[in-house]
Amino acid sequence: MPSARHGPAFLYVLRMSGAEDLLKVGLTADPLARWSSFHPRWFEAFDIEHSLLVETESRGDAQALETALHRRLKAHACPVPLTMRAFAGGATEWFRGASLAAQDFVRSCEAQGFVVHADARGHIGASLHTQRHVLATVLDQAVRNARDGVLTPQEIAAVRDLAEAHGAFGGDLSALVTDEGRALLHLGS
Repeated sequence: MPSARHGPAFLYVLRMSGAEDLLKVGLTADPLARWSSFHPRWFEAFDIEHSLLVETESRGDAQALETALHRRLKAHACPVPLTMRAFAGGATEWFRGASLAAQDFVRSCEAQGFVVHADARGHIGASLHTQRHVLATVLDQAVRNARDGVLTPQEIAAVRDLAEAHGAFGGDLSALVTDEGRALLHLGS
């Protein structure tokens, strides 16, 4: 994985779920890590299928694209939705009613030769799949802690959110956790 300052990066246009046209525009080396920092159920809070990623060769390239897009969308700036985690940052990178302008910008990036993911589900799903071993470890430890009675309700909720994120992208939990473990962690079947 490249560091946050060196190597490939992405400009992202992250669309909120629901009827309102609300976007978060930013840059990151790891879209999955960044997007999951905004909300515990990020995979429901955001419309990943209609979110966009523009791959760049460097953070500098992504930063230049991000700055250009922020300038283009300036008139659409809005406050951070109250449901987002404040500590995740990016308070000045939210835009309302800007989807068409953002899509036009991303199409221009593609015309310039940048790789564009017009449906971010594939990229995010692949990232989750590569981290399946982490999920297996977390589930194993969580089940042991639940059996010992030392798992808090907040920890159970966090594990459930992690497992359900994997499930939302087609990850099968059946090989990772037993029926007993599913019950202990309050996971669906």
